[in-house]
Amino acid sequence: MRFNYRLQKILDLREQELEKVKTKFQKAAAEVRTIEEKITKNRNDQLKTQRELVTQSGLSSPQLYINRLKHLKNQLEMLEENLVRAKEKLAIVRQEMLEAQQKTEALKKHKDKKKSEYDKEELLKEEKELNEIALIMRRQQQDNNGDFS
Repeated sequence: MRFNYRLQKILDLREQELEKVKTKFQKAAAEVRTIEEKITKNRNDQLKTQRELVTQSGLSSPQLYINRLKHLKNQLEMLEENLVRAKEKLAIVRQEMLEAQQKTEALKKHKDKKKSEYDKEELLKEEKELNEIALIMRRQQQDNNGDFS
């Protein structure tokens, strides 16, 4: 007889939920990395613009560089706010993922325990059947030996 775990459908659902949360986590982590890359690029653009402003003393329009720096600074502030929100979202999704993993692992351990109990019961049944077969064979042998005496 084959082991049939009565909560298998629930375990399957929990595993599917875990996979969905893992995907959600990967997307949230990718979003954080993307924003961090944009922040790095923005800071590099600011440095470049500042160098250009300093090195080109005979600029016909230094106000263009100043406006560009203001724009980059505003953009950086927005990116940093987005990063904070993205990291908060990532933390929430990470917690969801940990909870889903714990629920799934608990059910897997339960399944393993039930499987182990089932295997022990099956082994005992098999041992009992073998003992009964041995007893029947011994009785038949004794009966056969008794017929010849």
